[in-house]
Amino acid sequence: MVSYLIPGLSAFCLVWLLMPVARVVALKAKLLDLPRGRKSHAQPMPLSGGLAMFAGVAAVSIFFAGVQKLVAVLLGGSLLLVAVGWLDDTYKTRGKDFPALPKLLMQLLAGLLAFASGIRFRGLGFSWIGGEAGDYYLFPLWLSCLATLLWITGLINMINFLDGVDGLAAGATVFSAITLFFLAYVKGQGLTALVAIVLAGAALGFLRFNFFPAKMFMGDTGSMFLGYALALVSLEGAMKGATLITLVVTVLALGLPVIDTVQVMVSRAMAGSPMYQADRRHVHHRLMSLGLSAKQTVVILYLVSFLFSALSLLLFFWIIP
Repeated sequence: MVSYLIPGLSAFCLVWLLMPVARVVALKAKLLDLPRGRKSHAQPMPLSGGLAMFAGVAAVSIFFAGVQKLVAVLLGGSLLLVAVGWLDDTYKTRGKDFPALPKLLMQLLAGLLAFASGIRFRGLGFSWIGGEAGDYYLFPLWLSCLATLLWITGLINMINFLDGVDGLAAGATVFSAITLFFLAYVKGQGLTALVAIVLAGAALGFLRFNFFPAKMFMGDTGSMFLGYALALVSLEGAMKGATLITLVVTVLALGLPVIDTVQVMVSRAMAGSPMYQADRRHVHHRLMSLGLSAKQTVVILYLVSFLFSALSLLLFFWIIP
């Protein structure tokens, strides 16, 4: 396990070093999140942190693992998301909303790339609920594709939704990626474990510049990249040959973004609000409306993420035979 520290630290250091470069890029391209509307920051904020994380993960993964399937799919799909995320962030700098359809199409295309490469839901085992050890339902191709696309696009948007207060999305990614690293390591999935720890290192390197008070934002470029990376790592890791319990373990590892998205969807449905319309129903907004500061809110949600991760590992090590 100690050998994985080197790639993780490499990603951390590289992203740390790339952040000033990304800042210069944002300033020259005028890629700045301006303080308006629901924004809580007082100064224009560079939106290029996601570029540094993508570059750091790409460079370190290729250096330590080469262009193996998981790495190739991660980089190929992420390039699509980085491109559309850059356009989205550019629209933000002009006070405009980027159309949702092109973003969704790119997310689906990135998901189809993963599916076509064999990174997918294949089926589900039922031994945890009383079935025989060999009881396994192999999904038909259409269901496998649908489940894969829902999982990937869902996680991309969950991390995007969570990116509403300094340090939250990056911090939650660190907890989830480290948990997925342990799950992959114990299962002997060396490449998946490597990508997971590199992702954790990159998000932690960015967090140095994004924790309250933030000096840079990740933008949609970063949040979509992080969500896509977590989706691929989970599909190739704990959920490879999934059973109901490994599915539960994986959902717990990604607990904060999942629970935030679920409660927002339920709340919007009960209020009759459109699912796609931005509002202040996210868990971080609710905590701050109770009088907590942004920093206090993030620290509390870090604790929640830690507890979800601990429960995920507890189930994995003590319940799974």
